[in-house]
Amino acid sequence: MWCWRRNKGGAVAYKLREDETLGEAVRRIVCEQIEGAIGASKAGANGKSSPVHGTRKHLKKARAALRLVAGEVTRDLFKRQHRRLRNVARLISDIRDAEVRLDTVKQLRAVSPETGDRNFEETEELLAFELDSFLAAFSNWQDEAETKLIRARDAIADWSLSNVTRRHICSTLRKTYKEGRRALKRAKKAQTANCYHAVRKSAKELWYQLRILRPLHPAIFQQMSDDLKALGAHLGHAHDLSFVADRLNMLAGAFARKRGGRALEALIESRQKRLAADGTRAGRTLLRRAGWRIRGAHRRIF
Repeated sequence: MWCWRRNKGGAVAYKLREDETLGEAVRRIVCEQIEGAIGASKAGANGKSSPVHGTRKHLKKARAALRLVAGEVTRDLFKRQHRRLRNVARLISDIRDAEVRLDTVKQLRAVSPETGDRNFEETEELLAFELDSFLAAFSNWQDEAETKLIRARDAIADWSLSNVTRRHICSTLRKTYKEGRRALKRAKKAQTANCYHAVRKSAKELWYQLRILRPLHPAIFQQMSDDLKALGAHLGHAHDLSFVADRLNMLAGAFARKRGGRALEALIESRQKRLAADGTRAGRTLLRRAGWRIRGAHRRIF
């Protein structure tokens, strides 16, 4: 029976280890992240992260690692467990979306006092009420999530991944990179929030995969990881602002028509557009640089 180990000090190693084959390492990492998601779901809010946020973060890392070995098990086996992890993330997506909207408005209030406290207070009250409603509606999500995650963990732990090679791993990494480039081209052309979000998702997945593979070529992969982390955070802020604006338009038509409401909407829109434009420019540079480094690392590794 598979068992998972922590490093000294209790930290989980989200990277390859010298005492493991590539397949063993990826399997360990996925299972550790699933365990982390189960633990996060049971934890209380700590000021930095909510149980929902912590759970989804571990699931994103697990799915990014899982995709590194796509093709090394049957398509049906892979899709079944990947779908389980995705469905747990979707189970709590409404709660997380509500948390993001409320947190974004609070952050915006802290840096934009000129818009007026009353405008922010009304918006925060509205979004806080929405969050409470979702928390009440999905009050038992932890139990359902744990059941699904245990099944996924146990199934993945039994996968035979002895044939995973460096060539396969790097091929998957290049595929993730190309998906990011395609998403960036679509975002540049369409300039929609969904397109920018797709770039962010691709950048974050590539970032997670590079963190795992960093021991293969630390000098190259470390700098790439840092760049992609910064890009993901930048585009994330832009997406969160757009997210808030869309929700306010849906929930609070009367508020949006007020003078203060229109001012807040204008502030959100201007910041979102600036962040998205800056993120697109940075993304072109970083992903082009990432392509050079991935090709360089591929030559050195083989």
